[in-house]
Amino acid sequence: MSGHDTPAGNGDCGCCAGVDADTPARVHNPPGLPAIAYRVGRHGDFLASMQARLSSTDTPALAALSTREMSDFSLALADAMATSLDVLSFYTERYAQEHYLRTATERLSVREMARLIGYRLAPGVAASTHLAFKLLEAPGTVPPEPIQIPVGTRVQSVPGQDETAQSFETVAEVPARVQWNAMPVQSRVPWRPQSGDTELWLDGLATQLQPGDAILIVGSDRISDPGGEHWDVRVLSAVLPDNANARTRVVWQHPLGSAFPPMSPAGVGVEVHAFRQRTALFGHNAPDPNLLSGRGSNLAKKIDKSTPSNWTWKQFHINGTTVDLESANPKITAGTWFALVSNEAGHGSADLPGYTELYRAQRVSQLSRNDFGISGKTTRITPDTTENLSAARFGLRNTLVLAQSERLATVDTPLFHPLQGDALTLGQRVEGLLPGQALAVSGTRQRIAIAAGAKGLSLQLAQGGSVTLNEGDELFMTDPASRLLFFTTITLGAEAFTALLGQASARLRLALMDRDGRSGTLVAKGHELRLAPARKDDPLVREITHIADTEQAVLLARDHTQLKLDAALRHVYERASVRVNGNVAPATHGETVEALLGNGDAGSAGQRFVLNQAPLTYVSAPTPSGGASTLELRVADVLWTEAPSLYQASPAARVYQTRQDDDGLTTVEFGDGVEGARLPSGQSNVRARYRKGLGVAGNVAAGQLTTLLSRPLGVSEVVNPEPATGGEDGELLERARENAPLTVLTLDRAVSITDYASFARAFAGIDKAHALWIPAGPARGVFLTIAGVDGAVVPPSGATFASLGAALRNHGDALVPLHLRNHLGVRFRVRLSVKVLASHETDPVLQALEAALRAHFSFARRQFGQTVSVDEVSAVAQAVAGVQAVHVTRLYRVGQAPGLVPRLFAALPVASLTGQPLPAELLTLADEPVELEVMP
Repeated sequence: MSGHDTPAGNGDCGCCAGVDADTPARVHNPPGLPAIAYRVGRHGDFLASMQARLSSTDTPALAALSTREMSDFSLALADAMATSLDVLSFYTERYAQEHYLRTATERLSVREMARLIGYRLAPGVAASTHLAFKLLEAPGTVPPEPIQIPVGTRVQSVPGQDETAQSFETVAEVPARVQWNAMPVQSRVPWRPQSGDTELWLDGLATQLQPGDAILIVGSDRISDPGGEHWDVRVLSAVLPDNANARTRVVWQHPLGSAFPPMSPAGVGVEVHAFRQRTALFGHNAPDPNLLSGRGSNLAKKIDKSTPSNWTWKQFHINGTTVDLESANPKITAGTWFALVSNEAGHGSADLPGYTELYRAQRVSQLSRNDFGISGKTTRITPDTTENLSAARFGLRNTLVLAQSERLATVDTPLFHPLQGDALTLGQRVEGLLPGQALAVSGTRQRIAIAAGAKGLSLQLAQGGSVTLNEGDELFMTDPASRLLFFTTITLGAEAFTALLGQASARLRLALMDRDGRSGTLVAKGHELRLAPARKDDPLVREITHIADTEQAVLLARDHTQLKLDAALRHVYERASVRVNGNVAPATHGETVEALLGNGDAGSAGQRFVLNQAPLTYVSAPTPSGGASTLELRVADVLWTEAPSLYQASPAARVYQTRQDDDGLTTVEFGDGVEGARLPSGQSNVRARYRKGLGVAGNVAAGQLTTLLSRPLGVSEVVNPEPATGGEDGELLERARENAPLTVLTLDRAVSITDYASFARAFAGIDKAHALWIPAGPARGVFLTIAGVDGAVVPPSGATFASLGAALRNHGDALVPLHLRNHLGVRFRVRLSVKVLASHETDPVLQALEAALRAHFSFARRQFGQTVSVDEVSAVAQAVAGVQAVHVTRLYRVGQAPGLVPRLFAALPVASLTGQPLPAELLTLADEPVELEVMP
């Protein structure tokens, strides 16, 4: 004992150390730990306990062993035993770890524990895409009937850097036609004059028209009805040749049609004529008789002197039956048109100041005339009608004559508005297209240019910041434009948007992308923007769409085909560049294998066979797991069915079960005659047909699948317009920990709102899911936000998206409205000032700090709607070894002004009675380097 007073029973003095045994140590683990402590002792603990027992009164026989030197044989034996117990306790702890789902470190442990509750680790799923085929075009021939592209048509990818070639096969038989190779969309419409028109297009470039020339737009009904008012005469303000397309655009200021006098454009047999001559009536330049003496000449006899103060020429007016022009023009012939234009106030327009009347020449003669003090050659025209052919309407001095009409050939009116939305009109009549058919759409994005005189415009970038835009800059449209009207935003159709360009009163919002690939938003007035034509080096964008599955989805007309799509196009296309391929087939990753597994033996229970080709392909399907095996197994040419388990299978049931090991090899197991039928005896009577290949390796980029390994008759080329998506490797350990309990929660059914999220989260190809029961439009329903593997977007046109929706309807309430949406991935940026401990090197600490931030704020570690705060960032940074102090100086969402926001929020869906809510947001750290400053 020590010399200090110590209360009885208090061992703080240490005098009793080594007297009591330390093992087995008490084990206590609070809940929620990633690993458990299960060791009852270590080497030192075991050795100390054995040494303490040597002095114990419980073992008096060992009292004589007083040495504690490790060189003693007895102590050496105790040391060896302590070593053995240390090893045993270590593996006992490891063994205990593997018996808890949270703490298990081996995939085998998780797999076997999951089997106890009926869960099988997902084997992975094959990527899927669509293939667009091009048929060989024989000159001058078009096959009247479509050819069939069969199931199993093989296509291989062209591998990129560090990639291997991947095989895909079509999974549905589709018809194909040469006419469907590259169908143009409607880029022009037949020209028909409409009230309000201010332009038309003429064929060719040699029209010999100039601004100031007059044209006539008239129909055949004017010939049969000379008094009809279905015609227009207009003076051109611009003549614009289109050299690339060998056509000419002519423009006038005054729109077609008139309220006073009431006139409307021609509608039947419309023709366009150019008036090649502007002239006047004979007598327009006659001398003023008031300037003549009126005596002693023959002229005096032709002067009307009835009004002394105002002499006039006798018969100085149009005669009402013929029209005499000021000069002879032999090019004016019978059947041509001419127009008289008065200088009458209150009629006409700025370019034709007066009342205009149209006539058709019935007879034309060339003669000499001597009248009104002048003489000369004249062209006399007898019109087809005398309507308004009077002196009161058309005076000889002030009437303009438009004559010598020449017919001009017109062309269809080109359509310049972009292609967008869910309606697609093909530029020709296309036979055979069916509702539900897949189409591959390709083209260039619509260009938008900053108009002349526009100032102060800038593109607000999605990742933050802005780019100043100058006159002539061109950008690409990424989404349909919107109009800002008071406090509302109206999404515009293509024609409405184009009509607003040039209008100073229209405020527009456009989603654009610059030439460097940066996306953002531009707010500008209509007159500050204009459409720009595509360039030869513009990249093509492609997408897969489907014709709507309705009776009226395909409408055939004489010269075009109207298609209703099941969803709006994802891109905004330059119309003339678009081509549509209808020879499209769905395809999935993997290649077909046919194998002879072996011999059946009725005397053997539970026969097993291994599929030598791995991995077995699973494709996306509307099942609870999200995948379906491609294995077809036949015994003596009879198809057997795969069952989840042989448990409780009837003795005669032709079923089998499969298991996969960690190497991806699949074992097929048959029944024992009690649970599942035994195999019948036979030589080589067990055959399998399946596909091999799956996983993320199949997520190839768009345009990589171009090699035809099997070539159906008539097929010449193939390509995948969209990337292959949905490929997922076998279930990893961490994901299996989360998904295994979901089987017990849902029992393969979706009933509660939590079930919908759990069901989707366990579905192949889906990484995260969030469900709410909220109004989405007129009805309340399940609004489900999903995210693909590693945060990837799940394409709405892909197999995974469709299979998940179908599975939820099959295993849930089909009457409950279900809205599936991809999540909104939002990013944030952060800047920190860091003080590093003097004992540590700065660069490794900063690298470890950035790695810790990226791991903590990665997609895998975050949840929908989870916030990010300054405190959380500081805590993560402070936990890094070598960090002495940290100060967060900036924290903000990408797309917002840089600053220090104490807490960043990620939105969750909010109920909407008028439209669809926005999907849930998931906030992660931006890919750009973290800004780290070192404190002195």
